[in-house]
Amino acid sequence: MTAKDNPSLWGFGTTKTFKIPVEHLDFKYIEKCSDVKHLEKILCVLRSGEEGYYPELTEFCEKRLKGLAPESRALRKDKPAATASSFTAEEWEKIDGDIKSWVSEIKKEENKIHCHETETFPAMDNNLPPVRGTNSRLHVTKEKYSNSRRPKKKIPRDYAEWDKFDVEKECSKIDEDYKEKAVVKNKSHLSKIETRIDTAGLTEKEKTSLATREKEKGNEAFNSGDYEEAIMYYTRSISVLPTVAAYNNRAQAELKLQNWNSAFWDCEKVLELEPGNLKALLRRATTYKHQNKLQEAIEDLNKVLNVEPDNELAKKTLLEVERDLKTDPASKTQTKGKRMVIQEVENSEDEDGKDRRRAQEDGSGDKSKTSFLFWLCKNLPFYMMSWLKFSVSTKILSPPDFF
Repeated sequence: MTAKDNPSLWGFGTTKTFKIPVEHLDFKYIEKCSDVKHLEKILCVLRSGEEGYYPELTEFCEKRLKGLAPESRALRKDKPAATASSFTAEEWEKIDGDIKSWVSEIKKEENKIHCHETETFPAMDNNLPPVRGTNSRLHVTKEKYSNSRRPKKKIPRDYAEWDKFDVEKECSKIDEDYKEKAVVKNKSHLSKIETRIDTAGLTEKEKTSLATREKEKGNEAFNSGDYEEAIMYYTRSISVLPTVAAYNNRAQAELKLQNWNSAFWDCEKVLELEPGNLKALLRRATTYKHQNKLQEAIEDLNKVLNVEPDNELAKKTLLEVERDLKTDPASKTQTKGKRMVIQEVENSEDEDGKDRRRAQEDGSGDKSKTSFLFWLCKNLPFYMMSWLKFSVSTKILSPPDFF
């Protein structure tokens, strides 16, 4: 194919690279052109194929360029990687011998280093200086250095040993080590976090945004299993703006850590802010269950099921509580015992009241009798006073004998 066969070459315009006129991509122009750099650009455009593939024109341009500048860079071609067939037998033997000699030299160097290490400790043992103030020398033994090395792990050597290898046990050891390191790191991190945030000078919108951000941090920590850190961030959110969601989430984190009392008070706070909150009732029922307050737990769970009859967690917890209530009759009669105590106290108070009334009635009878005697004293003649005084004193000391 020649340039004449393709009508696109005869149109107007230039190439994308080097901006060469399309009319220059022609046999006649290349034959007449003596500019080496321009011919190199034309050859580059023809090889790229951006104006089409013309093998005869490309070959012609290469011959023309080779005639003008045989050492041109454009004429260089990439050579393929050499293989064994690319060399003669003599060249290949020479290459093989060089490689073998290099390998033997490396092995000799390794043996020298190994021998130097083994001879180091005996030399130190003989040349150590004496201990200060004495003539004795420090005795260095090979056992000391051998003990300092780390013990090698017992790795199975064959298939029979691999069958005895407990993979789950090894994985649990790795997980425990990781958890211990994570707990230590997390505790040191938590000690630097302040539980309260100063909100002086903040607007309500800024407080809401800050509280939400701290709550989201707590959610991230909760989802990753860092419940202590989650409680810390929920506490910070509550210090900025107490919300039902923050108290509810902190109660859930407390339940994960089995802090039943703290979780209970968070649920109480939620129910103060929003009475009838189902999550708070369900979580408070969980705290009641673990505190052995089974009747209270049943009441909260029934409240949840009245609103959401299909709540699976509430159903499951209610079954567990009822089962515990059947197996533990002491908790069932706990409230009745309290009522019996109250009744006994009330009876004792009634008996005391009856005794007091009797005493008051007796005292009022004595008072009426004494007032009658004083009235007689005022109305009787004077010569009868001495006898009446004597009779009055005897009456006061022994009332039944007088009447």
